[in-house]
Amino acid sequence: MVKKRRPADVFDMRRMLALEPLALAAIASAALLVPGPSTATAQPPPGQDRFAPDAFLDPAARDLYTIAYDEWDAAGANVLRYTSRIEQRVAAGLRTPLRDRVFYHSETSVRSFWQRDRQSVNQVLGSRSEYPGRNFAIREAERSGVLYWLQEFPFDEPFAPGSDQLFIGADREAAPFQPRDDSFWLAHPLGQSADTLYRFQSGDTTSVTLPDGRQLVTVRLDVLPREIDPRRISGSLWIEPGSGALVRGLYRLSRPVNLLQDLPEAREEEANDGPLPGFLKPITFEMRLIVVDYSLWDFKAWLPRAMHLEGEMAVGIFKWPVRMDAKYTIEAVTLQDETGAEVEEEPLFGDPLTEINFATRAEAMAFIAQLLSEDGETIYQAVSPDSLGYRRSRWIAPRDRRVIEQSPHIPPPIWEYDPGLPSDEQIEGFVRHLSELPIPPLLEAQWDFDWGWGGRDMLRYNRVEALAVGGGVERSLHGSYRLSAAGYFGVADLTPKVRLDLERSTVLRRLKLGTYHELRPTEAESGYLAFGNSLDAFLFGRDNGEYYYATGADLTWRPPAIATQSFQARLYAERQSAAETNTNFALSRAFNRKWDFRPNVAADEVDEAGAELRLSPWWGNDPVGARLGLELFGRGAVWRAAGVEGTERYGQASATVRTVVPVQGQGWRQVRLGIEAAGGHTWGEAPVQRSWFLGAGGTLRGYPASTLSGLSFLRGRVELARTYEFVGASVFGDAG
Repeated sequence: MVKKRRPADVFDMRRMLALEPLALAAIASAALLVPGPSTATAQPPPGQDRFAPDAFLDPAARDLYTIAYDEWDAAGANVLRYTSRIEQRVAAGLRTPLRDRVFYHSETSVRSFWQRDRQSVNQVLGSRSEYPGRNFAIREAERSGVLYWLQEFPFDEPFAPGSDQLFIGADREAAPFQPRDDSFWLAHPLGQSADTLYRFQSGDTTSVTLPDGRQLVTVRLDVLPREIDPRRISGSLWIEPGSGALVRGLYRLSRPVNLLQDLPEAREEEANDGPLPGFLKPITFEMRLIVVDYSLWDFKAWLPRAMHLEGEMAVGIFKWPVRMDAKYTIEAVTLQDETGAEVEEEPLFGDPLTEINFATRAEAMAFIAQLLSEDGETIYQAVSPDSLGYRRSRWIAPRDRRVIEQSPHIPPPIWEYDPGLPSDEQIEGFVRHLSELPIPPLLEAQWDFDWGWGGRDMLRYNRVEALAVGGGVERSLHGSYRLSAAGYFGVADLTPKVRLDLERSTVLRRLKLGTYHELRPTEAESGYLAFGNSLDAFLFGRDNGEYYYATGADLTWRPPAIATQSFQARLYAERQSAAETNTNFALSRAFNRKWDFRPNVAADEVDEAGAELRLSPWWGNDPVGARLGLELFGRGAVWRAAGVEGTERYGQASATVRTVVPVQGQGWRQVRLGIEAAGGHTWGEAPVQRSWFLGAGGTLRGYPASTLSGLSFLRGRVELARTYEFVGASVFGDAG
């Protein structure tokens, strides 16, 4: 039975139906198992401390934590129902040396009617998704009778007041907070026994004066893990000291999750199926940050306002950055203590309330769809339960499915600013705040060893070494430091190569100090010693690199591993010497006795000290829109030839401009024009190995490697490509 009101009141939850109970689940936060809230803790006997004696670094932290701990389960429990417009944006990409290539993004807008112990009802306002193969997926869904738009809809259910507020969307039926041996668990800082896993420190107090003169005060509580552990977070909670309510949560994992080390199921699966190849290891998940914000509805109830998440999933050399945010615009709220007054309430104008009895739930949903359609702009209908699949909410969508993708309610893509959500400047401020928190100690460290096929880039093939087998060992040290050592031995040159590095990695930067004797390509970022060129050299005899030996030390500064690699600065001092071609074997040339690899560059033997800087900014994240990128490189060095008095100096600089412009079509089916122009110059006298080399696919397609070399270069590339869902064809021309 429901009460029928005038259409203007249709978004008030007082017209919601009494639907069957169903526990709510995540709208989206992180792909991790998260424990639910703890049960209420009984007060200890007088004189007995409730928490670990060393859990708090100051008295204010104890007081703030105590009230937040006591009120955690009750937060939002007084909310009976609410209506909210919810906008959600998601993007995932593939990290490449030059930029992050977005291959999936989705923007969604819904109006959710939530009521305690009832199924929520979602009104679809609009949704848009882009990913390769979407047209195929739509046709397949239509043939099978599945609603394609619902199948790719990333939103399921709204936030449930009274559930966990730090990890938005944690299942209310999840097991209580406790370590578990059979799965991965994440330690909530307000859960039972959390004081034995974390320490807490109070921070700044923030006071906001509202237009009516009332003040809202929040106090920062820093959450500091007692040790580095992927199950523990590191961050800050902003708490309203009067009620203990969470106003903002900002945190990240204290270290990345290594699936093969931290998840028992993954270890068991690897043991059963055999070790993974090195280029697919390690498998990690790292959280750059999560920030959740809450707003105080009419000074009575705390409800979600916004959430932003950034993370990265890595499988060996493949890395997929993910960004997600959600925004809640609360439209109506009913509290438990308001229900009595609501029953007697009469409308101030319009028709009086009437009662309607529905024989079935489908009839009730059809009535709600009719109410939502009365504005005349969009005709809505209830989605059949048979089409919902795993979804636990009820859905009402436009009858004309084209309205869903053309709706003005769809938010902009996540790479564009949306008012009410954190800006790029705010996000960088959050990252800086996380970087300023104390680094937890490492109580237990282990050596990680890989070699050959089981290690990353530990097998390679080139015309200097032939087959080279490597091995590497790493160990985490105190705080953010990590020690690593790697070595290679080539069967053709019979020369061992070694490298020893000490790296300090934070959420802001990576600093690495290393010493080495190694085989080096003349273009350090070319990947000529990686898997692709090695396979090409072994199978077809096409080794596109030029190599020399380098012995010395360097200091490198780069962005953190989870961020786009947009710059690199390096200081070095080393001795360089020539490396000769030592093999003539390639599989496709095995029976051609006259064939041989082309000669390697005759490098000068010199001692050189210098500095390098590489910048690679990129503009445009839309995968089907226009994009522009730069790659700037500079080097300055002083050197002297072996056995010769006196020194020489030189400077080098190069610039590459790349742009891609859509010409015709839309989505992933387009005709695109790509233009690339590059040039470089050397000032002064430089060793021969510091020449610019042009040829092969990376610089001059259609020509053998190192066709041209010298102290200056200029090249260009034009490409017209027709892209489809998964493949494409292109016509190109290179000149240099």
